[in-house]
Amino acid sequence: MQVFLIRNNMKIAITGETGFLGYHLTQYYRWIKEHDVIKLGRNYLDNISLLKDCDLLIHCAGINKDMSKNMLLQNNAYHGNVTLAEELVSALHVHGISIDIKFTSSTQEDNNNDYGDSKIEAGKILKNYCKEKNTKFESYKIPNIFGPFGKPNYNSFINTFCYNIVNDIKCNYNNATVPLSYVYDVAKVLDNQTTDYNITNVIVSDTYYLLKRFHNDYSQGIIPKLNTEFEKNLFNTYRGFTTPNFKFKKHSDDRGDLVELVKGKGSETQVFYSTTKPGITRGDHFHFGKVERFCVLKGKAKISMRKVGDLEKIHYIIHDNEVVDMPILYTHNITNIGDEDLICVFWVNEIFDISNPDTYFEKV
Repeated sequence: MQVFLIRNNMKIAITGETGFLGYHLTQYYRWIKEHDVIKLGRNYLDNISLLKDCDLLIHCAGINKDMSKNMLLQNNAYHGNVTLAEELVSALHVHGISIDIKFTSSTQEDNNNDYGDSKIEAGKILKNYCKEKNTKFESYKIPNIFGPFGKPNYNSFINTFCYNIVNDIKCNYNNATVPLSYVYDVAKVLDNQTTDYNITNVIVSDTYYLLKRFHNDYSQGIIPKLNTEFEKNLFNTYRGFTTPNFKFKKHSDDRGDLVELVKGKGSETQVFYSTTKPGITRGDHFHFGKVERFCVLKGKAKISMRKVGDLEKIHYIIHDNEVVDMPILYTHNITNIGDEDLICVFWVNEIFDISNPDTYFEKV
């Protein structure tokens, strides 16, 4: 394997860009690394000519593993992954394209199963192409990954637990130990920022009870205690399955009103407020890791948000002790739609670090 570092200002293409890993690699390279990531679309072979102007192709498209005893499904995974590699290489040859390739394989390569064998064979096909074209090739044995926006009942018990807990569906779990890596830690390995995956070995049953604790707190508007970076990443994954809108009880007497806006269990925090004149919009940015809470103290506001990479917008009209939490990777803004100054208070789970602001500007 020829090891190479990604240069500044590269043009990158990703097959499977709408899949779980492809989506997060797209956001990583576009926003954190500030590269030009082109859109190939789901039918990427139809747009393969776009690669003539690209510096790097990351091949993420693939048929998901099926670890059941259904031989038909296992055979589909094997032949599907091999065929995808063959068709990709054939299209590159037809269009006369020479390009460096990074291939997202799997640790299943070492487990002597059809899915792992398909990844080995697909890697050989891509490597032979790069050898023939005198371009660079890297293959990565991706471990079990987790992160926001995954599908439940697919290939990660984390997503299934989150979905089931939020929707009050029974979870089946055991005491097996499973190595997990957060999707943006995996991105750093693919980007050659490090050679080692940041692995956390978890017990499945312990992870279930941790997510249940998150849910018990967060369903009451309480930010749970997040002891480690892994727990923060797990909490942000869980939040992707929840509603961000809360309305807290107002305690009133002859002195006035009292509303408990934030209850946090043990996390570093920062609180600030802003005033916004009528018709003015603030924000239009998103975060990869921050947990944020917005609350209107006075006035009427419209909070708009959109998942980065999607077109659908979500709007909340809030006033008087209503709260909206900002999901990660949702660009968001707040607009004063009232006739008086809007007064808002904001809570963030970490103190602002100017050297690592985790703030990326994108219009809603």
